[in-house]
Amino acid sequence: MLAAILDASGVRAGLSTKPHLQAFRERIRVDGEAITDAALATEANGLRSHVAELTRRIPSAGAPTTFELTTVLALRHYARERCRVAVLEVGLGGRYDATNATDPHVSVITPISHDHTKELGARLRDIAGEKAGVMRPGRVVVVAPQPPAARAALVAAATREAAIQREVRPLARPGGPRGAYQRTNAAAAVAAAEALSEHGVPYRADAVAGALARLRWPGRFEVLAGRPPIVLDGAHNDGSAAALAAALREEYPRRRVRFVLGMMEDKDARGVLRPLMPLASAVEVTRSRSARAVSPEVLARRIRGAPTHVHSDLAGALAAACTDASPNEIVCVTGSLALVGEARDALGLPVAERLWK
Repeated sequence: MLAAILDASGVRAGLSTKPHLQAFRERIRVDGEAITDAALATEANGLRSHVAELTRRIPSAGAPTTFELTTVLALRHYARERCRVAVLEVGLGGRYDATNATDPHVSVITPISHDHTKELGARLRDIAGEKAGVMRPGRVVVVAPQPPAARAALVAAATREAAIQREVRPLARPGGPRGAYQRTNAAAAVAAAEALSEHGVPYRADAVAGALARLRWPGRFEVLAGRPPIVLDGAHNDGSAAALAAALREEYPRRRVRFVLGMMEDKDARGVLRPLMPLASAVEVTRSRSARAVSPEVLARRIRGAPTHVHSDLAGALAAACTDASPNEIVCVTGSLALVGEARDALGLPVAERLWK
């Protein structure tokens, strides 16, 4: 959303997100357009000598990770493309993340829930403390609405770091991507654009509505019209599942949902199932092709309150859900972005070359 607002304000912006859905190059965009295969290959080849030199000079550091290299690659690409701003999504946490090697003018912390608990801690205040690592002294940190424990940790961190904390509230129907939670994201994006304008980056308030209306964000409450309608959403933890449930209730009141569900082994299945099951008419359990995907048989044993069927692959699960859905039901594919990406492939949807036009 921030990158779209910047583009509509005449600012050339790079955008790094993760994970990708269908093609790795979705992670690196300029003005909303994915890097080409040729440019990605050229940039990757250009890093080889640096990797060799790094491992020679500092062998104790080990080989750089894929995410570290992708971050460097993206920043080099944005520099070559003469981007004025780089919008970087943190990979994991914040304090020790590769993106935190940069010196951000503005930081944004969206709603915090339980995720990556093995690395970041099981308590929200611990997770918030890690995410607070993106704050900088004297610079704005935009903070979305938070659970009390997370908010308290962020307020304390902002005071400690002398960061300028600006809390936001959801916008009223901003247009663009569907789902109630997107109104919170839109508010954070607008506040970040306003904060960047204090550093001399152009910002047109009158362009926000049009920018958001043109934006399409695949796999995040992505609605495919048809009979039945299909919703693709990569909710994979307690907070995102609760947001998905709220969006389903708002967009499809009084309609039941046939879920196509697959998750990763390290995710909290109970936390995801708790808000979704009250909406479920049935659950078709499957797995993505990821080596980290949990067995559908194991996942199915955790489901209570709805008829549950196990499928060895996504195609079978999706076919069953669509075939069995009544006229008053919708189908929702969720549990992991990897599963959603495979669903887009199965449904014949192309890679999103551009996020807006």
